[in-house]
Amino acid sequence: MSTIPITSEYNSIQYTIVGDSAYDPGSGESPRLTILLLNRGGKFHREDLIAGLRSVPFTEVLFFEGPELTYDIEPLSKKYPEVRFLLLREKISAGEKINLGISESRSNLVYVLWSNMAINRASLSDECIKRMNEKSVLCSVPILKNVKHEIIPSIQVPGISKKDIKVVPWVPSTKKIRSIFPFDFCGIYDKKKFKAIGGYDSRIESPYWQKMDFGFRAFLWGETIRLNPDLTLSYTHDISADDTTPKNGYTLFYLKNIFITCKKGSGVLPVRKLLSYILHSDTGPFDSFREFQTIRRWVKKNRERFRLDAFTLLKTWEVPE
Repeated sequence: MSTIPITSEYNSIQYTIVGDSAYDPGSGESPRLTILLLNRGGKFHREDLIAGLRSVPFTEVLFFEGPELTYDIEPLSKKYPEVRFLLLREKISAGEKINLGISESRSNLVYVLWSNMAINRASLSDECIKRMNEKSVLCSVPILKNVKHEIIPSIQVPGISKKDIKVVPWVPSTKKIRSIFPFDFCGIYDKKKFKAIGGYDSRIESPYWQKMDFGFRAFLWGETIRLNPDLTLSYTHDISADDTTPKNGYTLFYLKNIFITCKKGSGVLPVRKLLSYILHSDTGPFDSFREFQTIRRWVKKNRERFRLDAFTLLKTWEVPE
């Protein structure tokens, strides 16, 4: 068993890597796909899942655990030495785990899924992976099925209703339609594109608003999140719906995405939005002012990355048939 203490570049997250003692860093070989497993909070059928995933050729497996560790990690790492277990020393959000896992991956394509899911290994053929490498998008999302094998309306279609932003779940089809964000964070991410847009924002605590921020920033910066109907994941346990309450990152999402305007091909956070932000923020006027100034500097630094503003995106979004 190999154990490597590491401090991540993402918010200095403390974690340890267990396993993967068979890997030879001098071999020059890299996997075609990394499978990043997020633990839903229970043991589920993790050993069966790991055993199935390790049988997929030219694939590496990263498995997140902690900070509450289960007794079977060491036996599992000995039984499957080629699997890397990333043991967290503190509780972090799902988005932060994905940031960390993608930074640790050895391939450019990273498939994010949860421990309460079954994967369709036939969809990970050499031909399928080759196509995704050649026609790369930021994130290719799968068709998702519930425990009854019914297709979940996992495509997220954004729109405007009475000047408010609404997202409507849509049943996927055989077409490669767009989704404003990956349902349950699941999909195959392009590592280079993911890191280029900065990944998920660790400051946003709400999973829903963390996904919304990631998705809107992706499209505003010219990237795409799209269904790949060749990919299929099935839940083995029931899941709860997203909490869409406007809290824990809602105002920061608006500040970074919805308040941005585009002028002459450049993104701008107008000063006139300051008062509105202070009135709607729950952090108090002084902290809100400082945060506004911080995001305004961030927008100025990345102004040339913005291809359009949020309302242009919403008005031009094609509703699936």
